[in-house]
Amino acid sequence: MKNKKWIWTAAATLVLALIVIVGFQLWAPSLSAQSLTEDEANKAALDKYPGDILKTTKSADEYHVEMQLETGVYHIRIDAKSGEVNSIKRGEKPEEIPKETPEKTAPKQLTQKQVEAIVSSQGTVKSIDLVQENNNSYYKAVVSKNNENITLKVDSYSGDIISSTKEKPRILTETEAITIAEEHVKGTVDEVDFYEPPNQTPYYLVEVEINEDQEAVLQIDAYTREIKNVSWEDHEEDEDESDEEE
Repeated sequence: MKNKKWIWTAAATLVLALIVIVGFQLWAPSLSAQSLTEDEANKAALDKYPGDILKTTKSADEYHVEMQLETGVYHIRIDAKSGEVNSIKRGEKPEEIPKETPEKTAPKQLTQKQVEAIVSSQGTVKSIDLVQENNNSYYKAVVSKNNENITLKVDSYSGDIISSTKEKPRILTETEAITIAEEHVKGTVDEVDFYEPPNQTPYYLVEVEINEDQEAVLQIDAYTREIKNVSWEDHEEDEDESDEEE
């Protein structure tokens, strides 16, 4: 009797052990297949595709992760249990809004008056001309300062002085001085003298005999041709002065 009881006990223990083993095998897979948390799903997505997660939602057995990658926005479906990527799909490319570009306005050419205001600081303005050259234009201005003519090349749009060239004006010849004097007073040129004092403008003194009793002395600027002064002398007065001196 004792032997039979021991045999039944051993058999029952064996059956119970078998039930536990089979039950464990049946239940173990379901325990290991628990759903991932949202953070775990996000980590699974980031491990595959480095980027920024915009939004994560969950359906029955999948996580839907919306990610911003370098090439655009992607929708990634993550298996909620295994963490594997079931699919990835790029979202529609957002419509690019064209950037507004400021309208370019054509540069405006300066007027002669505007150029005159610019170059007047360089001297007395004598002339300003617009020059067209090889599809380019510039202003050529001539100013005078200290008895020198200065030719300026001025950008016709910016007003910048591109170049500056000094040139001394030509001194009148004696013949030209005589012609100027004869055009100013009617008479016969008696004598012409040229003077060039230091630090002064050179000039001519031209004596013109008007008649037997009178003569005129003209001072003519040797650079500008301008008659600076006219003095009148009477011969009788000169003779009287000479007699008194004798």
